Amino acid sequence: MKYLLGSVLVYLLLNSSISYAEQFTVTAVQLNKQIQQRFPIVRQYDDVEATFYNPKVIVRYLDNEIEIKLQVKVTYQGQTLEANGLIKDTATFQPVSNTLRFDRPQLDEFFITQDNMSDSTEAVKVVKQSISRSLPPIILLDFEQLDLNLLSNEPIAITLSPLGLELEY
Repeated sequence: MKYLLGSVLVYLLLNSSISYAEQFTVTAVQLNKQIQQRFPIVRQYDDVEATFYNPKVIVRYLDNEIEIKLQVKVTYQGQTLEANGLIKDTATFQPVSNTLRFDRPQLDEFFITQDNMSDSTEAVKVVKQSISRSLPPIILLDFEQLDLNLLSNEPIAITLSPLGLELEY
């Protein structure tokens, strides 16, 4: 009887120290749905106003990067131009707000698609040199909105995959 009780006790101790990780995938569709809620972003510097809209999250899992493709409407002296842009930054997890976000997003690419300005040189210069460096933090993923029903919403690991973000708890 002592041996049976001892064996059961050892078995329980060994099994209680094993932890099980749960893994969830957040797809690009889910990321895009959440990021749509945070746009448009409007920034103004001097007489130039830039509106960033129609964002699309791009997960580059081979490069271990997340980017945001978007469109930009620039207004200067009553005239406008349209451009495609690409925002880059390092995505960081923020435990206080329970979010994955770009803290210092930068407009990395800016390609004019339609120019209705008589001279867009000054407006483009302001966007590239000033507005592109003063973008607010951008929340990519709010873990509270995922509703995973876990004790902790803070993931142990976040990795990029062909399907999107892999969250391990």
